[in-house]
Amino acid sequence: MKNLFKSMAFAALIFLITSKAMVGQKGYWSSPVSITDSISDNRNAVIKLINFTQSDFYIFWEKSTDTLSTSICYKRFYSNDAPEILLAETGVHYTNPQLMVANNGTHDTTFYLFYESDATGNQKIYFRAYGSDGFTEPHELTSTTQTQTDLLCNDNGRIVWMEQDRVMHVMINTIDGTFDTPVVLDSANCSFPSIPQPEADWSWGFGFPVVAWIKEVNNSSTIVIRSYDNEQGWLDPLILYSAPQCLNLSFCNGFGSNSILTWDYFNDTIWRIATYDLEQSLFYPSAFELSAPAQPKFYSGFFFVKSRYMEVGISSFVYHNMDTAQIYSSPFYYGAYTTLKSYEHISMPENIVTNPQISTGKFETPCNYYFINSWEEKVNNHWQLKYASAFECLSGIEEQEDINGLNVSISPNPFSEETRIFLNTQDAFNRAVISIHNTMGGLVETLYDGPIKAGQHEFSWNGKQQPPGLYLVTYQGKNVLITKKIILTK
Repeated sequence: MKNLFKSMAFAALIFLITSKAMVGQKGYWSSPVSITDSISDNRNAVIKLINFTQSDFYIFWEKSTDTLSTSICYKRFYSNDAPEILLAETGVHYTNPQLMVANNGTHDTTFYLFYESDATGNQKIYFRAYGSDGFTEPHELTSTTQTQTDLLCNDNGRIVWMEQDRVMHVMINTIDGTFDTPVVLDSANCSFPSIPQPEADWSWGFGFPVVAWIKEVNNSSTIVIRSYDNEQGWLDPLILYSAPQCLNLSFCNGFGSNSILTWDYFNDTIWRIATYDLEQSLFYPSAFELSAPAQPKFYSGFFFVKSRYMEVGISSFVYHNMDTAQIYSSPFYYGAYTTLKSYEHISMPENIVTNPQISTGKFETPCNYYFINSWEEKVNNHWQLKYASAFECLSGIEEQEDINGLNVSISPNPFSEETRIFLNTQDAFNRAVISIHNTMGGLVETLYDGPIKAGQHEFSWNGKQQPPGLYLVTYQGKNVLITKKIILTK
């Protein structure tokens, strides 16, 4: 009896949903949590689900107690375990750890650890593979003697870095562990190389941009993208955007579209954040002005009814105000179009912050997906890693099917301002309640509460004053509960 309404069960369900949101939450995001100590410098964290000592979420980062040495540490992200030191040597700097998940094929490697080190003098890139026998010995990524920096990799096997003033690319076959030949994508006045960060296998097809970087040309900063074609190889570079100054270019990560770029740009006397969807050629400059570069990051979400991917996802950046800097972050459904007043500051206002990162976190049944917003915060004159978390019921509360003699439909859906709810019933009810709830179970608005005659009825809801996102239309009558999902866009 799927559609029979049990008042106590429904009340318990709403309590469980809403009480979860009330525990330890500061608005949408949780209060800040310290990951590391504040008596050493902890920087450049990467958080990922990997099959390591066990299948779990792990965080790797660089740690230093003085300027002479830097080590790479790790721990299970959601545990209280003490950090383990993976790489450390007096007088050597091991920095910028990067993780690449391997697709098990002809070898048993489960993931790769890439990092930068000056162990042989010059700053170079090394990697170690992890499998059933533990980590392999370190290997140089290439045999060059040039300085290598700005390492970045993804789970599709792509690796980019800067080699002196050149943007470099190499591909590893994550099935058999073989590398192709490194390629110079561009040279002279280049910086901030970036590649898409897919959460799962992603087929880019012919000519889809796979590498982006910033290039200084004639006293201007240009955003350059370059595509790989399976038949023609690397296509010519394409200039996407130009401004007096651009910084902090990065592709989004997340489980939505991976084609979204974001960066800082300076025009006239102000800084703004730019967000660009390469797949749909959509450019959006932030409506608000900033006094300094914001180091923006975008986490791409997905909802099957959305046509513009930038409408769903998390936007996070560093907001500078006088002598302070705070991490500002949006809820999941606000996307790149979040107004400044809709952002939530999630770091401590008295400390300096930098390097925001947004990662996918754990999943809890029946439908909670967690997001991790991490950053570096100056505490006791040292860089400390901190994070805040949030969650969404992305699979939603199960929609209740229509029952014989009772039908509820909604149009338009999705909608931007007003939608209509149509009720068709063969029976009369002494009392029926039609209401709107958010995904946390909270009541947004009651559209009707009273008797219902047999026949067709129409109700409307104007969501103009509500934030965009997923909502639930509920029809509650005697022994009956029907829920329908609706999407409010902006």
